Amino acid sequence: MEWKFRKEFQIMPGIKLSYGKNGIRTQIMSSAPELEAEPEKLKLKLFKPFDTTHEIKSESIAKLNSADLVDFKNLLLASGKNYSETSTVLNIRRGVKLKLDKKIHRLQINLFRFLFKRKLACLEFESAQLHAEISELEEQLNLSRVTLEIDSEDVYFDLYNDVRKAFSLLKQSQKKWDITSTKRTNRVAERTSASNTITRSLIQLTEKDLPILSTEHPPMCFNNINGGDIYLYPGFLIVYESKTEFAIINYAEISITYTQSRFIETEGVPSDAKVIDKTWYKVNKDGSPDRRFTSNYQIPIAAYGELHFKSESGLNEVYSFSNNESTQLFWKAMHNYSDAIKQANRLLTSEDIPFLG
Repeated sequence: MEWKFRKEFQIMPGIKLSYGKNGIRTQIMSSAPELEAEPEKLKLKLFKPFDTTHEIKSESIAKLNSADLVDFKNLLLASGKNYSETSTVLNIRRGVKLKLDKKIHRLQINLFRFLFKRKLACLEFESAQLHAEISELEEQLNLSRVTLEIDSEDVYFDLYNDVRKAFSLLKQSQKKWDITSTKRTNRVAERTSASNTITRSLIQLTEKDLPILSTEHPPMCFNNINGGDIYLYPGFLIVYESKTEFAIINYAEISITYTQSRFIETEGVPSDAKVIDKTWYKVNKDGSPDRRFTSNYQIPIAAYGELHFKSESGLNEVYSFSNNESTQLFWKAMHNYSDAIKQANRLLTSEDIPFLG
């Protein structure tokens, strides 16, 4: 099939993003993978256990996409549509041929097959035509698979590998949460030492292909309870909701910040987290236990790592991890990689395509 999109983005000497027949094979798949977070997403959507004015959530998919990656997104959308349409026709024709071949087989083993010579010849000719049509459709299906090749200097390749290694460590955190809302508390009225009330949901970090894009090395994925999941590729991330609803954002437009949070943990401190202080269920202004509550008890304060993904286009997601050290390592690796991309972009003219690492 013919593509109406540019097949190569020239970044700078020796660095490019291209999609063509010689790159890493990627393919448009017909069905989306099941996500472990789907029940939690639906629960949050239906019950909203917090004031929505304090929700931490990205803007709509339509607003998030990097302007200079619109061509790339259109390529994936067009390829996905072509793959789906071709796959549907191919499955129908395969079904027709299967029934026809069974009919031919029954006639061939019939004791009176000599009576059906002419009919058998016609059916065999029809089967041969179907075989040729199916082969052509299979070739068309193969051509509808986008081929993605990211060619960059070793320094960017090494930096991205550091991100993957750090992500592997972050995955091992015993607890991983998506922070979906945060609201200031009335510490005096509530008799608490917590400055904020936080709503969080357990999530998984995975490495898996998207239905719209499959690469040699699956992207790193952060489940997102109240929006599209975040997939980290070399040079860009994809916020994905469905095969037609997704955004592609250049790392040059993204800010990822790290903080160590003090979390009053009432659900049990994970084994890989550090307890850095203690408080009481009900406290006075000075932090001492409120003696009016006879059943008052101590609560541990754990040090967790937080990552905040932001972009000017409206990306806004916060994650928390029980392993604070691994969180900091991942942030540092991502910071080094995205900073290198931003520095490269500053060397380009406004007419050039942004550098994608």
